[in-house]
Amino acid sequence: MSEITESKSFKIEDRPFESILTSFENAIALYIYEEIPRIGTFGVSVPGTSIMPASTLYITGAKNEHYAKMIGERLATKLQKLVLISLSVKDINTELIVELMQKIESTFFDKKSEN
Repeated sequence: MSEITESKSFKIEDRPFESILTSFENAIALYIYEEIPRIGTFGVSVPGTSIMPASTLYITGAKNEHYAKMIGERLATKLQKLVLISLSVKDINTELIVELMQKIESTFFDKKSEN
């Protein structure tokens, strides 16, 4: 069995990011932040079905709402699990979020599918 909680640091555009992933049988909790650990825009994403697309419910924050939704729903669909996502990032744009998603997926999930 892999670790239940993992943390990784990485840089994108010379900016340091931290991520913490907690894995459960039916869900994951993913925290992504820049500089200091903090809860950012926080949502819960559920995977889509053949009838309904993936969706996200926001618990708190609105600054990075669109980007938290993108990450949460992508992972919920890919993993077919509930995803709790917290995103606390300054000055975000679509290019940065795409790189963040690629880093998160390659760091936490691609290696697990190889096992």
